[in-house]
Amino acid sequence: MTAPRRRPLLPADPGADPDPDPDADAPHDVSNRHRHRQEPLMIQRRTVLTVAAALGASAVARAQAPASAAVLTLMVPFPAGGVSDLYARAVAPRMAKDLGSTVIVENLPGASGSLAVAKALGRAAIGDMLVVGSPTEMILAPATLQSARYKPENFRPLALLSRSQLALYARADLPPAQVDELVAWAKANPDKPLTYGSVGVGSIYHLAGQAFADAVGVPMNHVPYKGGAPLLQDLAGGHIDLVLLPANGDMARRVATGRPKALAVTGQARSPIFPNVPTFAESRSMPNFTTVDSWVGLFIPAAAPPAQVQALTHAVLAALGDADVQQQLLALAGTPPPPPAPAAQLATFYATEIERYTQAIRKANLQPS
Repeated sequence: MTAPRRRPLLPADPGADPDPDPDADAPHDVSNRHRHRQEPLMIQRRTVLTVAAALGASAVARAQAPASAAVLTLMVPFPAGGVSDLYARAVAPRMAKDLGSTVIVENLPGASGSLAVAKALGRAAIGDMLVVGSPTEMILAPATLQSARYKPENFRPLALLSRSQLALYARADLPPAQVDELVAWAKANPDKPLTYGSVGVGSIYHLAGQAFADAVGVPMNHVPYKGGAPLLQDLAGGHIDLVLLPANGDMARRVATGRPKALAVTGQARSPIFPNVPTFAESRSMPNFTTVDSWVGLFIPAAAPPAQVQALTHAVLAALGDADVQQQLLALAGTPPPPPAPAAQLATFYATEIERYTQAIRKANLQPS
């Protein structure tokens, strides 16, 4: 097996090429970055401080805590250039400053993200690897892939970095311009089945795409990729027809170029990212279509040493309380990151998500392969 490439830790430019040259190691110029402190972000910062106080993460406690690992690795289950990768590179420098340690980002795609998760689990006794995880690799992969030999409960969340509804995107030259036209076109052309992409078999976007095809009532062909960057390249190039992905700032910038186009968003209300794009609920043909939300969080093995969990929790809160980090996450997601939450609240959220996705897997009749 070829060893995964470890890319240098650099602040990511959200508008960068989605599939940068893997050998291009020149740092981005960040000297002229504007640092706007918007009021919602200041509220988030106060929330971070409140949660940190509740956790007892004071300066005195930090001084008494055991030193963290010399090197911390943020495992990204997808190729460089995707949204998960950009989230990791947004928080890593600030975490390194708080820990006084080196923090690197490692991209290890494959098997719906399960390879990266399994590698982090193998370091549970030390706790020096975190997963930048989504429902795809944390919950769905172990339920749908026999090779994924871990359980969702083997991990615990330290924080959520984003949460968003999904949007249906289409290649620019696909004739339909909105959902009702798409449904009519698909039914009128049964000899030309639509293709929909995802970041892997059993991923959240595979689940959402299959649910969409079932709701339309016509066969569609699933095309799995190893990550968001190659998937979006093929969508922009017109090689696949559709994909359901988060309605976030990264996708808004792509839609603004006309490649791809957004046809609809999930949920009962329009997304602030796409105020002019109707919801499925507004359509005539699919008013009852619903699917899962998307989120990205930082996860640590549940068996990691408590002192390490405490140190990393403090570092994550410090990163999320940093105005520059908040601006980067805002640019990526299009909305402020979710407010930090105490460990018990995060545990409840994760347990609820595990149950919700387990039911969705049963409903979709996805079998382990």
